[in-house]
Amino acid sequence: MMRWDDFRQSKTYDLIAGFPLILWFGYGVMKLRPNLAADARDILLQPDHLIFYLRFFALFASALFNLLLIYLVVVRNRPIKRSPGFGPRLCGVAGTFLGVAILSLRPLNLSLPWQALAAFLVFAGSLGSAIVLAQLGKAFSILPEARLLVTSGPYAYARHPLYAMEFITVVGTTIQFAQPWAALLAVGVIILQVARTIFEERVLSDAYPEYAQYQMRVKRFGFI
Repeated sequence: MMRWDDFRQSKTYDLIAGFPLILWFGYGVMKLRPNLAADARDILLQPDHLIFYLRFFALFASALFNLLLIYLVVVRNRPIKRSPGFGPRLCGVAGTFLGVAILSLRPLNLSLPWQALAAFLVFAGSLGSAIVLAQLGKAFSILPEARLLVTSGPYAYARHPLYAMEFITVVGTTIQFAQPWAALLAVGVIILQVARTIFEERVLSDAYPEYAQYQMRVKRFGFI
């Protein structure tokens, strides 16, 4: 019979632990479906209105990003070390759940300049996140864990490039939904993600002795 400690190190346990995240990311995608369908109808009825294209594009990019996160939760490596305690888990889970919760708010009818800004930020953040995730691959994690040390590609310029890109996406997404609730959720996401980097760096330092040298030469988000 498999011992509990051995089971916790198995891929099966990792999938079970990640299942609520899969459901939450999937929920985010499902919440966007009616808005995407409405924007698609508006595009067909009024194809000369740029704002409909921008809104559809921004929401579609958000949906694709959530689908990518589902894929990475399924295929990621098993963790070799986890951050102990409740605080790290709270930061990881709450930061992720609050970000998706923004998508459940009422979307706004923005002016063309604001919609263009939102679309640009979501596109830039989603594209940057996709590039980072391609480098991170199976080392992707929601909780502060050590799965694989990655220091090349975008990680040669920032210790947490994925969070930097997510901040851009969150701002672009927040602009499109009911205020002040979207803004409050976004602030909560950013605070929790910054705290998560602290816990992540502790567990990575414990798992990889060379991480200390990496910390000294590369900034946290590339700019700070």
